[in-house]
Amino acid sequence: MEKRMTRPGSLNGFLLGFLVRTGLACAAVGLVWLALTFLFILSGFVLPASSGSDATIHAAELLNGQTAATFTPGAMPELSRWVLLAEPPAADGTADAGSVLATNMDTYHLERALGLQYALFNHQYYRDVTLADGTVCRLQYDFSAPYADPALRAWLPDYQNTMLVLLVLLLVIVIVVMTRRSARRLRAETARLTEACRVLAGGDLSAPMPAASRIAEFQDALQTMDTLRGELSQSLKAQWTMEQQRSERIAALAHDLKTPLAILQGNAELLAEEPLTDTQRPAVEAMLRGCERAGQYLAALRRVCRMEDTPAPAEPLDGTAFIQALAQTGRALCTPRGLHFVLDNALPPGTVLYARRQDTARAVENLLDNAVRYAAPGGQVTLRCTREADALAFAVQDDGPGFAPAVLRGGGQLLYTGDAARSDGHQGLGLYFARRVAESQGGSLTLANTPTGALVVLRLPPGHGPA
Repeated sequence: MEKRMTRPGSLNGFLLGFLVRTGLACAAVGLVWLALTFLFILSGFVLPASSGSDATIHAAELLNGQTAATFTPGAMPELSRWVLLAEPPAADGTADAGSVLATNMDTYHLERALGLQYALFNHQYYRDVTLADGTVCRLQYDFSAPYADPALRAWLPDYQNTMLVLLVLLLVIVIVVMTRRSARRLRAETARLTEACRVLAGGDLSAPMPAASRIAEFQDALQTMDTLRGELSQSLKAQWTMEQQRSERIAALAHDLKTPLAILQGNAELLAEEPLTDTQRPAVEAMLRGCERAGQYLAALRRVCRMEDTPAPAEPLDGTAFIQALAQTGRALCTPRGLHFVLDNALPPGTVLYARRQDTARAVENLLDNAVRYAAPGGQVTLRCTREADALAFAVQDDGPGFAPAVLRGGGQLLYTGDAARSDGHQGLGLYFARRVAESQGGSLTLANTPTGALVVLRLPPGHGPA
């Protein structure tokens, strides 16, 4: 038989249930406390709270017709405290301590009886009896349940106060236990939300979501997260499909262009071997250069596709040797154009880089090639290698016109040039390849303009210190 799903309750209902359960538990404790008190009274272990009042009434009857001389202390009831006053109390009930003739009270109760000590909570009650000779006997009693045994009254704390303290402690224990129990239930519900957030943050969108919550508000949040997970999964799948299709189209384009390019280059090379006039030779050389440039673009497209499909693993690199190789490439690019190359290596000797050698070298070389292409005639290209707080930075700077605003926004995107009218054959592959190399290794590529030209910084996660 299929198990029926329990409909989740609201958060208000959960809190109301906590209050009701706690109230019922406190009421049960109070009933047990009252039953225990009545049991003590019925068993004779404790006297009723009216015992003091009854003893005082009996004492007043005994004092009827007596004088101070005939007063017999031993005949007075045990639960009634008394004091003989030679003078009647004042109108406000206070009496002079010097008028005390005899008493069975201790100092505390005597001061209370004479009105010499103020108490916020008055638990003593009084009855004045005037004797035949004008002497006043003030009777004092407590309206509380005392122990039946006089020895217990003398040595143990007041029974009623003890029971009240016990009741308060029991109620506090009940409230704490009920609160902890409800808190565990609430933590169990919030743990489902935490686990759902971890599933989303972990990136494994196929992982199962936590079980349904028994609180409606939490269940709504879980359903929203589950819906978000499904939408993210579909979005990522669609994006991955688009990336795959784009890579396949680029690979197909590179493959289709390779054959006609080979034909053009082969025929251009055959023409170059033939005797040419002064007018024909520059045209043939231009064709060869164009074929060579097109071949470089096709190679770059193939590298992009290979990098997206199966990136090479990172490896430890000798920082000094790696940077010197980049510097040689930079000088080789600058010399034919009459540019001055500057290497500013701030990395300490022996630094070990952890990166993909071939891809990282090509990425920096692409940046150097771009800088050489747009540097001012007779200008300077600088390669600066530094260690930042959380990255190793390869900065390439030139003294050319800098990047246009559109390039700063879109530079690094595939086939983005920022200027369709440029005739140098640039197709944006260099910056795109450099950006993909950086991001695939956990780094970044940033473009900026300086007062003297353009600046491109390729950042990679920090390698190791000096070996």
